[in-house]
Amino acid sequence: MTDSELYPVINDLIKAKEISERVGNCCKRTGLDSLYDILMYYERGESFEDTEGAGAKAFFEVQWLCQTLMPSNSTVSAIKEAIVQDAEADARMIEHFNALLQDEFKKEIIEKKYKQIIQTCSFCARIWLNKIPFITFISEYLIWSSDHKMPMEHFFIKNLREAIDLKEKLKTEITRQFYMSKEENLKEEIFNHYGLTGSVEYPVSYYLEHDRFPMFWILEKQLENDRDRDVNALKKTFRVYRDQKPLTLTEFAAEYSISRERVRQIRKEIFKEIFRRKSAFFRDRNWQLYKPWDKDAIWQEDMQFYINDEQCNFSEEFILQTMLTLLYHNTYTLYGGLDSKFTKNSWHSTFIIKYEFVKIFDFDKFRIEFNAIQLSNKSEYLLDIQTLVTNCRCWNKFVPEAVANIAGIVKDILRIEFHICPDMDGRIKIPAYRRKTLSDKVYDILKNNGNPMHLSEIFAEFKRTNPGHYYSDPVQLRPSLLKHESISYRNRKSIYVLKEWTHVKFGTIRSCVIEFLSKKKSPQSAKDITDYVLQYYPDTNNASVRTSMFNDTQHRFVFFNNEFFGLSHKKYHLKYERTENSLMPFAQRLSSLEKFTVKNGRFPFASSKNRDERILGVWWVRVSRGIYTIDEEQQKEVERVKNLYAKYDANKRAFQWNINYRAIKSFILENHRMPSISAEKFLYHWYGRAKTDFFENRLNEKQRQKYIELAELIDAIEG
Repeated sequence: MTDSELYPVINDLIKAKEISERVGNCCKRTGLDSLYDILMYYERGESFEDTEGAGAKAFFEVQWLCQTLMPSNSTVSAIKEAIVQDAEADARMIEHFNALLQDEFKKEIIEKKYKQIIQTCSFCARIWLNKIPFITFISEYLIWSSDHKMPMEHFFIKNLREAIDLKEKLKTEITRQFYMSKEENLKEEIFNHYGLTGSVEYPVSYYLEHDRFPMFWILEKQLENDRDRDVNALKKTFRVYRDQKPLTLTEFAAEYSISRERVRQIRKEIFKEIFRRKSAFFRDRNWQLYKPWDKDAIWQEDMQFYINDEQCNFSEEFILQTMLTLLYHNTYTLYGGLDSKFTKNSWHSTFIIKYEFVKIFDFDKFRIEFNAIQLSNKSEYLLDIQTLVTNCRCWNKFVPEAVANIAGIVKDILRIEFHICPDMDGRIKIPAYRRKTLSDKVYDILKNNGNPMHLSEIFAEFKRTNPGHYYSDPVQLRPSLLKHESISYRNRKSIYVLKEWTHVKFGTIRSCVIEFLSKKKSPQSAKDITDYVLQYYPDTNNASVRTSMFNDTQHRFVFFNNEFFGLSHKKYHLKYERTENSLMPFAQRLSSLEKFTVKNGRFPFASSKNRDERILGVWWVRVSRGIYTIDEEQQKEVERVKNLYAKYDANKRAFQWNINYRAIKSFILENHRMPSISAEKFLYHWYGRAKTDFFENRLNEKQRQKYIELAELIDAIEG
């Protein structure tokens, strides 16, 4: 590469406004075609004043340019020396780099170093260096020789120094990477690629033995170091680790001060993000080195191999779920799994079965049918597995050649899922007694009682008969109640009944009304409907029944003149004239609300024991919160009342606060203990909110004083 090729030509200097066009023309007439020629001309000591057409101004302009860009001859010589490289060393450097290119990780490290060095350059140099791709810089600029041009546009002397510095630092990095030992190379990859620090001798030794990293061990360390809330939702609410008791949604919500529903959304999204085929989590080449197992079915107990081999603490379900995403997503079907709580009738264990067998045999249906066999069994007997599979009604398409394979899978299902081990002849013993599920125990409690029971009553009886069970709150029983096919609820008040009972009506008031109207050919009066409902729900009344029909969001009822009601899907005689919802007019209710507020100095309580106040309070809450649909004029009236009686709303809150304060103080004095979260949930949570309001200065002075007295009382009792 010639010296003149390193420097911009005259036209480029003019475009960059380093010299004026007049001086540029003088240089061309003198035969100075580039910045290099100007510098050499200046270095030889020749006077620019002798150039044709150049005056004193042109002379000083050229002199300033030369002195600024090349202040001394020693600097010029230094740059020349930096450019000239030993040909043999250059060739060796290219060989080193080409060898490193075979390793994607090495290439990634050098490219990362290239970008880091560019960020340390000046603003002007950064702009143009960022436009040069990494591979282009290596191939065209790393080795400068006389037969290899370096067309680095827009680089003058001072910027060219930075390019030379970048080149030298890259050469140093390439040499370092090339001569690194394999152990040092692996440690650097663990640090840069996986972000792990500290002792990494185990994954290095594992790699040297197996030619891949222990990815489950590495993943465990990454999860331990990750404090993100969403990742914590994955770690704490799923059984990610062995000997782990996952937190409930309520427990995790309390830990992070968010709602239970928000926790459900978070854990669902993080699960989908991690366990999807195109997730960045699985793009690492080391994951792809795991060899798939060729078995008809793979069980979570098979994953114990990875736990022992890689010395990790993950649960078998977590590892199997990971392996399914990595290797078996197209050829196997998952049963059970970490997300089994999202599905109904989930399996107790986790396993995957080849899709070719899933297509011809319904294993979900087999599980249900085998449960039925156990439930109907009166005495102990032996059953041949091959015969059971052959005669089973779970075949989607009977394939005789696959009977042996299906029988082998079923044998493992019976052993792992049902804890029934076959004998040497392939037969299983069906016991006369089976272990009852939680739903069965709750069913027995209701059946023995013979009458509807509240959830708290069921829980009390459940704890009496199962004292060792870890459940601590009645709400924990609700999923088991809803899961059982023979159990239903009554009027949405946590009252549960058996569907087989004839003396008790289950369902809601609306379902009772629908049942009554379905039997009638013509619309019925509100009185007749209420009389029918009162047979089964004696605590209700005519107004409540009417309101329930008017507020039905599914619009299953139609209204006629003279307070007659019918069903929207039925056709009635034309003599019955339809009318709109005939609840108390909006204006009348709003007027009653204003009268009550002015008279009592507060808004009505929705929880009041007085029926009229309670109805008015519920109506106001739903209207003010937008639950009821109202027109624009009515909305203006609501806003007027809100603004006009804003102080009464504050009075209402203060009044209610005092009521709750007196209630919890009386409870503590009578029981000599704090309210519990299970039995006295409202008082327990109210005290927690009052404590938060106290420390965040949201209480007035009287409330603060009362809270301090309450806290001192609690300390005295607990002390």
